[in-house]
Amino acid sequence: MKKWIHPKLTAVISVIAMLFVLVGGALVTKTGSGMGCGRSWPLCHGELIPSNITFELVIEYSHRLVSGLSIFIVGLLIFQAWKYFKHVKETKALIIITVTFFIIQSLLGAGAVMFEQSDTFKALHFGISLISFASVFLLAAVIFDTDKKFKTHLLKFPKVLRVNYYSLFVYTLIVVYTGALVRHKQSSMVCRDWPFCFNDQPLNITSYSLEQWIQMGHRLLAGLLFIWVISLMVYIWKRQRSQPVIFYGWIIATFFIISQVTLGALIIFTKLNNSVVALMHAVVISLFFALLAYFIMLILRPRK
Repeated sequence: MKKWIHPKLTAVISVIAMLFVLVGGALVTKTGSGMGCGRSWPLCHGELIPSNITFELVIEYSHRLVSGLSIFIVGLLIFQAWKYFKHVKETKALIIITVTFFIIQSLLGAGAVMFEQSDTFKALHFGISLISFASVFLLAAVIFDTDKKFKTHLLKFPKVLRVNYYSLFVYTLIVVYTGALVRHKQSSMVCRDWPFCFNDQPLNITSYSLEQWIQMGHRLLAGLLFIWVISLMVYIWKRQRSQPVIFYGWIIATFFIISQVTLGALIIFTKLNNSVVALMHAVVISLFFALLAYFIMLILRPRK
């Protein structure tokens, strides 16, 4: 039977759609548009086509529409992945993960609108969305048959790499959570300096407000992530240059982390908290996490 939409095209559109969902969610939080449609979900103020248009309503409702459209796109991706690529070992597991976290993501989004929730709970939403994006990204990698193109079945991951990749996966989720908490607590600009928080006064951490502690805690964790990734790049540069996928893949990962830290600093220096710079901050960490998940998928594959 002829494919009316090629799976590779579906895969590309799905990855892009999920990125838009991530960016849209970050934009809703940064602009304070979560209540743009009131406590009504999935409708907006109980209407399919809202009559009283506001800026917050446009942001929130647009995010809902994009998220709804992504459900159909990712659903097509799942169907094609199962139909044409179910012989690949990871396909079934990735489909289960994608469906599960997509449902959790949708329920968290609806719950944030319909019920009063704490900022610490709302911050979970971005981490769940990140896992959903990574699973779609990995399904796309399966469809593009990267194993055959890059001969990844021949890769050898020494124990030090396996431990670092697993640990980085968990640690990155923690860093992402603290970043989401910064947004939900409206703490992005509570420190006007970078990397420390002087605010035109001598450094005195005992006088920090809760928002400043959240901001500086995130900076500390992000800084440690930066050092970790750079240190691992040095190891891979010395020991793994004979394996191009690992070597060049981690060069890309290092570029993402350098870009992430630079974007975080630019938010402070330029005072553009709601700008494209701030949204790119969310995109770059999502790409880094997806690449990290790809390496873990390769590690979990049986060696041939």
